[in-house]
Amino acid sequence: MNPEVLERVLNCRQLPSLPAVAMRVVELTADQSVSMKALAETIQNDQALSAKILRTVNSSLFGLRKKCSNINQAITFLGMSAVKTLALGFSLVTAIKDASKDFDLTEHWRRALFTAVAAKNIAARSGVGYQEECFLGGLLQDVGMIVLLQTLGEEYAKVVAMAEGEHRQVGRLELEHFGLQHPDLGAMLAQRWKLPDELVMPIKYHERPTAAPSSHASIVRAVGLGNIASDVLAGRDTVQSLRRFYERAEQWFGLTNQQADEVLQAITTQAREMSRLLSVATGEAIDSARVLEAAKEQLSKIEIPDDQEQIDLGPIYSMSEKSPMVDELTGLSSRERFEQSIIALFEKSQAGVGPMSVVLVKIDNDTSIVSLAGEEALDTAAIGVSGRLTRVFSPKRAVIARMNRAHFAVAVNGLDRSESARLAELVRQAVGAQPIRLIAARPGAPREIQVTVSVGVVTMDAASVDEFPDASRLVTVAEAALAAAERSGRNAVRVYQPKAA
Repeated sequence: MNPEVLERVLNCRQLPSLPAVAMRVVELTADQSVSMKALAETIQNDQALSAKILRTVNSSLFGLRKKCSNINQAITFLGMSAVKTLALGFSLVTAIKDASKDFDLTEHWRRALFTAVAAKNIAARSGVGYQEECFLGGLLQDVGMIVLLQTLGEEYAKVVAMAEGEHRQVGRLELEHFGLQHPDLGAMLAQRWKLPDELVMPIKYHERPTAAPSSHASIVRAVGLGNIASDVLAGRDTVQSLRRFYERAEQWFGLTNQQADEVLQAITTQAREMSRLLSVATGEAIDSARVLEAAKEQLSKIEIPDDQEQIDLGPIYSMSEKSPMVDELTGLSSRERFEQSIIALFEKSQAGVGPMSVVLVKIDNDTSIVSLAGEEALDTAAIGVSGRLTRVFSPKRAVIARMNRAHFAVAVNGLDRSESARLAELVRQAVGAQPIRLIAARPGAPREIQVTVSVGVVTMDAASVDEFPDASRLVTVAEAALAAAERSGRNAVRVYQPKAA
């Protein structure tokens, strides 16, 4: 994490702050023995907040048979957890509501509410509990973006605009331009507000749910799945997003496709109601039934090839489950997208558009990093390596992918052997230039770790084209070059020299 930018953010006087009543609600509900009377009296000290909560409790969202006239009744009918969620939700929205300058706040709230409502519905249908925490986690997931906007202003807004509406690219761009990411800053702010870990964890891990601590996995995964639901309804690669939604819903919560459809269908109505109650704009209403019907129709037309028909890219790329098209941790392409892209690039090179290179990168001593500083340290190292790869190879219109925990791959047309080797060496030097600071090191672990990479490079050109009958052969040779770099002592680049050379 860039220490200069971090210091600038944490010292910013414009950072959102919780109202006093909300702070008191957090303190009270942290005590398991707190009385309903004490909580009610605290909320009633803020008449505007009390009125908003009562209006929400009496809305169609809760469907109470009898109207609620005071906070005591609301707590009795809904329970302390639900009322706490409403109180914090209204207070937090107020704290960040006026933070929009050169920033699409409508899109921010639409994504937040779609995710929040979806996460709560997922928790309810799967029976994992924590429905209110899932809702708040989704509502607050991107508060770190507001923090960066308040601190960096137009500079940050321009970087977000570069993502062109693809939210999963925002983290990569933040890392590339500022050396930090909004989930980590949001988690820091939540801790400053003294919010419980049940809310801090989904803010911190909503972009990479599988990396969350097991103690909070269900909440984080509900929010993460809510994000995919938001992508489906927002038209972000709808068919692929729907496929991911079905897969994750079954893998993480055991939900059937029908149950997953019910979650999607509930989102827009409930989100529209909450946007009215919270007084935030979320844009034009979306017909979830129509979006879902169209996406399912397209999905049914897509023929999924058998595993035997897919290209064999070697042993280091095996993964435990099917990959999405974007790696959740780094924002790079996934293994699946790389497999598709490398075949197309190979065919272009064979057609005479110029040489093609494959560069494989592996974080050295990855198991030792985990043993020394924990799984999150390896995640942090992977994020750092992805940033260096992006800066070096993106200008060359390369396909850059994270293949598994510690392996990365680059495929690019138009670079000869010497240029590919030069860029690979730039990556190696950039990774090892300075230690990577750990955001939340476990007790007893170092605050920084020194990371190095080994790199293997192979280039197919006019002189060596006969050696590479297909794309898988390029990858196999690149693996051999990577293995040679590791045998040489690691922190090295090895380039395959063809027989013709």
